[in-house]
Amino acid sequence: MIYYFTLGLVIYAAYKINKLLKVPPELKNIPALPLLTFFRFSRDKRFYIDKMNHYFQSYFNEFGIVRVFTHLGWTVYIADAKICKEVTTLPEIFQKQTSSKNAADNFLRFFGASQVGSVNGEEWRKQRKIINPIFNQTWSTELFGTCAQDLIDEWEKMDGKELKVHDKIQRMTLDVFGKSIFDMEFKSVKNADSKLYNLYHDIAKEVFGHPFYILFPFLEKVPFLKRPQLANKLDQYHEFIQELIKLKQNELNNGTLKSNGDLISALVQSNENSEEGKLTMEEIRDNLNFFIMAGHDTTSNTLTGTLYYLARYPEIQDKLRGQVLDAMNYPKNVQIPTIDQLKNIPFIDMVIKESMRIMTTVAAIQRISSCTYTLRNGVTIPKNTPVFVQLWGVHHNPSTFPNPFEFNPNRFEDISSQESKNWQPFLYGSRTCIGSTFSLMEQRVTLAMLLQKFEFSISSDNPDYHKLRIGSLGIVRPKELSIRVKVRA
Repeated sequence: MIYYFTLGLVIYAAYKINKLLKVPPELKNIPALPLLTFFRFSRDKRFYIDKMNHYFQSYFNEFGIVRVFTHLGWTVYIADAKICKEVTTLPEIFQKQTSSKNAADNFLRFFGASQVGSVNGEEWRKQRKIINPIFNQTWSTELFGTCAQDLIDEWEKMDGKELKVHDKIQRMTLDVFGKSIFDMEFKSVKNADSKLYNLYHDIAKEVFGHPFYILFPFLEKVPFLKRPQLANKLDQYHEFIQELIKLKQNELNNGTLKSNGDLISALVQSNENSEEGKLTMEEIRDNLNFFIMAGHDTTSNTLTGTLYYLARYPEIQDKLRGQVLDAMNYPKNVQIPTIDQLKNIPFIDMVIKESMRIMTTVAAIQRISSCTYTLRNGVTIPKNTPVFVQLWGVHHNPSTFPNPFEFNPNRFEDISSQESKNWQPFLYGSRTCIGSTFSLMEQRVTLAMLLQKFEFSISSDNPDYHKLRIGSLGIVRPKELSIRVKVRA
């Protein structure tokens, strides 16, 4: 009896494994990577650049589209610039993966399952309609400049020292986001004990530091693998966000709400509209979670990377500073640039674009096909196939960006060039990054002010000197970068 039971289990397991590994007929003509590539990549402890070059980049460069077996089953990775544009401009066909609302999934609790970045169709249109006016307004450079001045004041105290610049830059971008999008003063640059900042980054470190919990959320349910401390911090984080919402809700209820075009007010006020436009408390909270992450984390990573490249290539730093000072009439003290002055610093956009290309802060985005669809190259994607738009692969393909690991802002001098047309860190189509204008303006103002005040350098014995060490689980960030920050004479 035991023999037949065991035999039955073996046969059933073999059937399930065979079904899992079976390649859909439509995908058989797509070049495939070795079966365990994805899992080896996930376990590899090397830095992101080294891992991508070892496991994927040569395939991306040769084929542009490959088949990979992942935790989702057979998955299509696309690193061809034109096909990536095709996929991202068809949001009804290549949709966001609908997230489970499993309370044990700490990644979703942190990121938000019901926010504008994750939903599809009418739900996405409803949320986007509410949020669009917040990000489509004309931004005053003063909003960004006052927070950048706080950063300058802190770094001035450390004149001439090697600093781990990422921490203060993240605090600054959080302050910018609080001031301009939430209409609140977080003051995390000047307050080392900022509750929001410390909670957020304690959680982020734990969430992104253990990728297998993201790939396999069921691990959170295994008794000896649970992370109660992380769950507790997420509870505290949600309580903090709920208090922000309640503050605005109370102001709305007693008639004292004075919306200054901020996100929380817009989300809360949406519930005063028709039933179709209402958002649940969960949707409001999840959107705030999402925008705190997307609004400050990615921008701070890019700014940190930009300072590294300016320190590493002083001739580029000098050229950019020269344009900044010339456009601003060589001020004696640090000045916040106006929009007109920024327009007279064309090199600043070239530097930012090159930094965003070479860093590719969002390395890949995930979609799932809602129906069977044939791409422009003739490849058919079956319904319910996971598709990853590999932005890192696009931005480091030598056929699209010659010498892709060379920091060369001049590649963006001609806006009609192949490189300019294929630069896509914010994606294309209706689901392009809603905060792209906001992020670019913040980067321009911050860099223009920092270069008025400081010189940045990096010594040849610095571990990042030859190659910037970066890590990634979707969001690329520098690892432990230190550069020398010196007040200009």
